[in-house]
Amino acid sequence: MMNFTSPPSNDPIKKIQNLLNNSLHSIMDVVSNLSYKGEPKELVLEKYNVSDYSYFTNLLKEEENKDKRELIDNIEDEKNLIIKNNEEENNYFIKPYFEEPLKNEILDRVERMNLILNMIDESIDDLPDSIMNEEEKCEEIKKLQRKKDEAKEELKTLYKEYDDLYNYVTDHLRYCAINMK
Repeated sequence: MMNFTSPPSNDPIKKIQNLLNNSLHSIMDVVSNLSYKGEPKELVLEKYNVSDYSYFTNLLKEEENKDKRELIDNIEDEKNLIIKNNEEENNYFIKPYFEEPLKNEILDRVERMNLILNMIDESIDDLPDSIMNEEEKCEEIKKLQRKKDEAKEELKTLYKEYDDLYNYVTDHLRYCAINMK
């Protein structure tokens, strides 16, 4: 298993970027490595009520039934509901068969992705508010423009001073070199 570590960051935006980068690497790891592991096997179809996933489908069915009961209370036309109840789909799940080492590798990758996603969820609250009205944005842009102009003038002054100093030193070095002969 590869470890994708990001440098720790106090900046929440950089932290989210690092975590998203880690999740991308994890997904690429799964796609590039895990898809080639294990031998191709014949898949077995199971009825939805005997599958490992039946618990979850039963939860969904219960929610669906609760919603239908609410609809029955609210809608007077029961004929349409009876027709819908009679139309039951045949759901099937594909049951995977993996060797134990491959199963553990898959679980490791799932745990890593889960950890990264949990860290992303925790870091989202640390993000700064992006709600700025138009006036605040314009004021901030003007302030930054003033700072830029001041820095530009200071840089021009420093360059002129440097150029004057450079010319002074080279002139004196040239004078010293000529007078030494």
